[in-house]
This record gives sequence, structure tokens and C-alpha cells, in this order.
Amino acid sequence: MARHAAAAASKRVRVELVVAESARVIGDPDLLGRLFENLLDNAVRHSAVGGPVQVILGRTAGRATVAVRDAGEGIPAEHLPHVFERFYRVDSARSRDTGGAGLGLSIAQQIALLHGGDIRVTSALGEGAVFTVELPLCPA
Repeated sequence: MARHAAAAASKRVRVELVVAESARVIGDPDLLGRLFENLLDNAVRHSAVGGPVQVILGRTAGRATVAVRDAGEGIPAEHLPHVFERFYRVDSARSRDTGGAGLGLSIAQQIALLHGGDIRVTSALGEGAVFTVELPLCPA
């Protein structure tokens, strides 16, 4: 999360870590780091000035869960089925200079799948978005 501190500070976005329940997973730390960096980067970029971004760690149904929640503009319902497609941008007016290449969420999904997990998004206009990653727990 330290990597995003400058971007968050420039927008006065508060990044909060909430550990509801600790969880351990087995995986490539570099790839998993990239997955969560992509989600955090999007959350900070799309959050309203002064808004919170929450990273919530927990467990559910024998899986580790990490939810990244922003307080941004939200994603229109018709775009939700496509956000993990390569090169897809919700706002077609964005360019690579202002909105990335449209690869971050596709990469995040591939990393989650590679680790036996999954990623999903829920969103409502004006209420932000929540990207939730589920990964298998490390065997005891």
C-alpha cells in the first residue's frame, strides 16, 4: 500500500486496512502483489477526492477474501460483465495517458485464477465499487 501513498495523498484519499479475520494463502508473492496493486491503483484513481478506500481481509467458506472498496463514481451495470476483459475501459474517453491501458483488471483476474481463486466486482453508480478476491486458504 505504500506504493500508492503519493497518489492517495494528492487526492486526500484515506486508505484503510481492515482485518476482519487473518488468512494465509500459498502463492507467488510478486504476482499476488501485482494483483492487489492493480486493484488498489484503480480504487485510488476512481475514488472521490477525500474519500476512503478500504482493503478488507477476511475468510469465507474456507477461502481467504480480500475486498478493495472505493468511494468513487461506480461502474454502470452494463459495463460490469466486461471489466475483466483485456483493453476494456468503462469510460471510452480515457486514453492510456489518463486511464491506463485497460489491462489491470484482466491481469488481476488471471493472477487470481492462476492461484485457484476468483475475482468479482459489485458496484452501483454514485456508490463506488468493491472488487473481491477469493483465494484458497493455506492448508493447516
